Amino acid sequence: MSEFGFRWVLMLLCILVFVTAFSALIWFAWRHHRARQPEQSNFHSMLAVEIAWTLVPCVVVLLLVWPTARIFWTP
Repeated sequence: MSEFGFRWVLMLLCILVFVTAFSALIWFAWRHHRARQPEQSNFHSMLAVEIAWTLVPCVVVLLLVWPTARIFWTP
């Protein structure tokens, strides 16, 4: 794949991540806003949730950085 093609694929991937995250943010905000009695949730005692929202962004960043770094460091 050429460098130009790689940049477009990376740009589309970044846009996909942004649209997915923004859509989820809007959907959850709308759902919480429309609820008659919003539920008070405490996630601090849920280890799986805390690990997930720490690891998922790390994995996404690594998936975006790894191919870019490989192209720049390859002679």
